[in-house]
Amino acid sequence: MEDLKTTLPADDEGEFALGLMLGSRKAFAAVAGRCSAADAECLRRIRDEKLYLRRAATWEEFCPSHLGLSRAHANRIIHHLEEFGPDYFEIAQLTRITPEQYRAIAPAIRERNIHIDGQAIALIPENSDRVVAAVAALRQAATPAAAPPSSAEERMTAIHRRFDQLAADYQELASSTLSLAEKSQVGAVLSNMLLVLHRLELQWR
Repeated sequence: MEDLKTTLPADDEGEFALGLMLGSRKAFAAVAGRCSAADAECLRRIRDEKLYLRRAATWEEFCPSHLGLSRAHANRIIHHLEEFGPDYFEIAQLTRITPEQYRAIAPAIRERNIHIDGQAIALIPENSDRVVAAVAALRQAATPAAAPPSSAEERMTAIHRRFDQLAADYQELASSTLSLAEKSQVGAVLSNMLLVLHRLELQWR
């Protein structure tokens, strides 16, 4: 059989390759989510059954030496498993949703399905686009429309609240397991934010 690559026009060949890469990435993300849930279960067992005592005197000593994580980070991963279950890790891998955002839509996620508009969307790689869209719709529906603040003091309070949430989201993302490329992207966003804040500070001097 003639090789498919040689029979495709250049534009179609590029589109075909892109489709393959996107499909592979979605499959890898789904697998990574399941692996993250399994990893969280391993962490919980090591901690709760005190298996770490074979290698270290305390859990706090064991985490950085043998897991490459701080005790707080390891405990946070375990807490997410205990609060949300394994589905959280798969959805977080696909959508980069934060724990706070997931908590708001958690009632719609049951038995490896996300429920929206009377439909149950299975958490499988083939449905990744639908899962992402469903999470976005659920997050939007879970966010109440706030009345615009009237006074300068109310506006500053609202800005402060949004800034605190942004800082918390950023901290959660920065402390998660990221690739080198993702770490670079996070650092670039932070640098841009700091530059904007510095410019605003100069305006107020």
